[in-house]
Amino acid sequence: MGPLTKVALIALGGALGALGRVGVGELVASRVTRVELGTVAANLIGCFLMGAGKAAIAHLDWGSPEVRALVFSGFLGAFTTFSTFEADAVGLWQQGERALAALYLTGSVLGGVVAFGCGWLLIERLR
Repeated sequence: MGPLTKVALIALGGALGALGRVGVGELVASRVTRVELGTVAANLIGCFLMGAGKAAIAHLDWGSPEVRALVFSGFLGAFTTFSTFEADAVGLWQQGERALAALYLTGSVLGGVVAFGCGWLLIERLR
């Protein structure tokens, strides 16, 4: 697969993933009043799809490099980066890197909350 083909497939998958994420968010928002439940739903769906896809690759030799670029980097990358985060953590755990997996999970979650808060505070101070 050439680099332009890979970029085009990732872009197509990304567009579809972004639309899917918005669709899930709107579907959930139409049924409940808590906005973050749409995010949780997208993250859990994305994690499920990432897990199923990674297992299909490992156990069924599923998907060409083109399909993998479209689905994993493109669609799931835009649908939720949370699925990639979880796949990385599980990969570390499966490789026997238990301490690194724990550090990765803790650092990502707590670091993400802290980074979010810092970004928020920066804009609050600048306005």
